[in-house]
Amino acid sequence: MKILLIEADESKIRELEQSSAFTWEGMTLDQENIDEIAAIFVEEQLVKEETDEINGYIWYGRTMNTMYNLHGDNQYQDDLPFLSFDNNSFNGSGNLHVFKLSVGARWLDDIVRNNAIKEDI
Repeated sequence: MKILLIEADESKIRELEQSSAFTWEGMTLDQENIDEIAAIFVEEQLVKEETDEINGYIWYGRTMNTMYNLHGDNQYQDDLPFLSFDNNSFNGSGNLHVFKLSVGARWLDDIVRNNAIKEDI
């Protein structure tokens, strides 16, 4: 399996948010890490068996700050990468929930909601 990195625009980020996409914040996006993620997805049986490749959508903190009006202590570093996977990429087993917790990933809508809550405090 191979992961294709695609730069996400605002409409795609909102789509990923609405679908509660599996998301990492701050991951190093070099080829070694991307290959390791692909291998783990296969090893943990998280991807559909017939999947040859999946799309990993990337964007950066400056986009999150602009889209969700984050500022002060609530904003991200401009160059902090986000990496999301549409949940349709996965096989639908409950293993994804456990895996997400074990690797420090989150659902994108949770990230957005938590930032909104911090903004209100």
